[in-house]
Amino acid sequence: MQNRMLLSVGGLAIGGLLLVGVNLLAGSAVNGARLDLTENQLFTLSPGTLGILDKIEEPVTLKFYRSRKEAEKYVGPFARRIEELLREYQSASHGKLALEVLDPVPFSEVEEQAIQAGLKALSTSPGEQIYLGVAGSNTVGDSKAIAFLHPTREAFLEYDLSKLVFDLAHPQKMVVGLVSSLPIEGQADPFNMRRDAPQPWAVVDQIREFYELRSIPPSATSIDKDVELLFVVHPKNVQPGLSYAIDQFVLRGGRAMVFTDPYCQADQPPSDPQNPLSAMMAPRNSELPALFDAWGISMPKDKLATDRKFATPVSWQNRGRYEQVPFTAWPMIPRDGLIEGEVSTSELKTLAFRYPGFLEVKDGATTQFTPLIQTSEESMEVPVSSIQFSPDPPKLLAEFFPSQKKMTLAARITGKVKSAFPGGKPAPAPTNGEEPPAEPAAEHLAESQGEINVVVVADADMLEDSSWVQIQNFLGQRIPMKLADNGDFVINTIDFMRGSTDLVSLRARGVSAYPFTVVDEIRRVAEQNYRAEEQRLIDEQDKTERELNDLLSKSGENAEQVLMSAEVQGKIEGLRDTLASTKKRLREVRFNLNNDVESLGTKLKVLNIAVVPLCVIALALITFIYRLNRRRTA
Repeated sequence: MQNRMLLSVGGLAIGGLLLVGVNLLAGSAVNGARLDLTENQLFTLSPGTLGILDKIEEPVTLKFYRSRKEAEKYVGPFARRIEELLREYQSASHGKLALEVLDPVPFSEVEEQAIQAGLKALSTSPGEQIYLGVAGSNTVGDSKAIAFLHPTREAFLEYDLSKLVFDLAHPQKMVVGLVSSLPIEGQADPFNMRRDAPQPWAVVDQIREFYELRSIPPSATSIDKDVELLFVVHPKNVQPGLSYAIDQFVLRGGRAMVFTDPYCQADQPPSDPQNPLSAMMAPRNSELPALFDAWGISMPKDKLATDRKFATPVSWQNRGRYEQVPFTAWPMIPRDGLIEGEVSTSELKTLAFRYPGFLEVKDGATTQFTPLIQTSEESMEVPVSSIQFSPDPPKLLAEFFPSQKKMTLAARITGKVKSAFPGGKPAPAPTNGEEPPAEPAAEHLAESQGEINVVVVADADMLEDSSWVQIQNFLGQRIPMKLADNGDFVINTIDFMRGSTDLVSLRARGVSAYPFTVVDEIRRVAEQNYRAEEQRLIDEQDKTERELNDLLSKSGENAEQVLMSAEVQGKIEGLRDTLASTKKRLREVRFNLNNDVESLGTKLKVLNIAVVPLCVIALALITFIYRLNRRRTA
């Protein structure tokens, strides 16, 4: 019996040593091997990133500057994840991407290199600072850097790195022509003299990250040959010459993304001190009627698309109190309104619109009309006049009658079309009473050389910052924190129309944070209880105040006697008691809310930390006892 006991102890010791040895051997032999079991494959390079790495034209070198000691102290797991992800990039590039990991020790030559590359250190405590950035270069002399990889942008880590690689691997950017009547590019301030100078819209910054954006003036009568795509935003009062240029550009195979609007909130007409109503009465719509006719589509210029199901909740003042009201003229289109199978809307979650119009197919159209974004069946068209002077969300909601049909907010137009100018190029308008100089004649296309590729969106306000993004300043950089996926929709569409889908899955990448539905349900119920108690308190307070006012108005000159009467004093004391008891109940609701959430969190921690290992240990013990009994009976 003693020998058997020694054998068991010895076997356990040998098993422990083998376990340690196997782990050490596996750590060195299969270093880099991974099994990603997350739902959205968050720890696997996206197809877009793999496509970018596979198509690297110019070899790229990345230098990861990490203050090793400080990073391990403050952001250890995040810093290690950056390095692991960069090594994945290096491995998947098949030798086209070189990686260096450097430690910029204070006052060292490496730190000087980091500073010259454009990296910025973050002070963590007096006398300590941390570098956590990436600098890249290619063989043609281009260099770019991510000044600091902040942990708050961990969900965008792959995007930031892939964007850096993409820019370095493709020095020649596609040229995107911008046609707009809005101040979408901000106001130039080369000497940085004005802090309040209008900034470019976030969508413009995003486009410039990947492409060369070139502004096209309203007087243009032709589009440069190196422009591959037109980005047309709120084309208001477009001159015939520019309209003709867009027509011929599209017929020659150029791509176009057009944003028209029946009522553009971002369009601010000039005010007239002599007539304050002139700005309200001024039209804010934009359209390209001749081109739309040729493309076989239409957008009513005096009607809006509203949606009750997808309405955006807004804060609205009612009788001195603010309450949440669904604003049907501001639809927030979720996944249900995005057409499945379309690259432009691939994996997007939400798109925000403000006073959108809707698109329709014209009778006799020869083009193919493919909806990309639609309202729900609880939609309704309303006249622009209903919101032009003073938008009233409660009134729009009260007068809402669903049409039981979906309305198209964005569509892709393809197919062969004829020119919107069958008679050729329109004659230029005279300038200052003089005939303009003659321009060299260009070949006129009467019909498209192949199938056109145009995307039309019936809302320009969806591009404006307040619709979908919040801009935060970090270390002098403007960092957009998106509220909706409007910018991703634009980039996805441009990428698709460019003929490349590599960046689509990258920009629509899932995030590592998942909603806790049980926690959210507990919080939602508690919030309902809190709001119900709060509303009851307000109603009781209003009722008591009305009774007091009635008593005072009837008393006249004896107001002070009535005020001091036992009846009024009793009401005042009752109101105070009601306030005190209700506040106590509100505190109890809040306490129970936090208690339930914390209790649930503790249960989840116990389940993850203790229950699973205990189950494994229990299974091992059962197996051990079973085998021991078999030996005894044998």
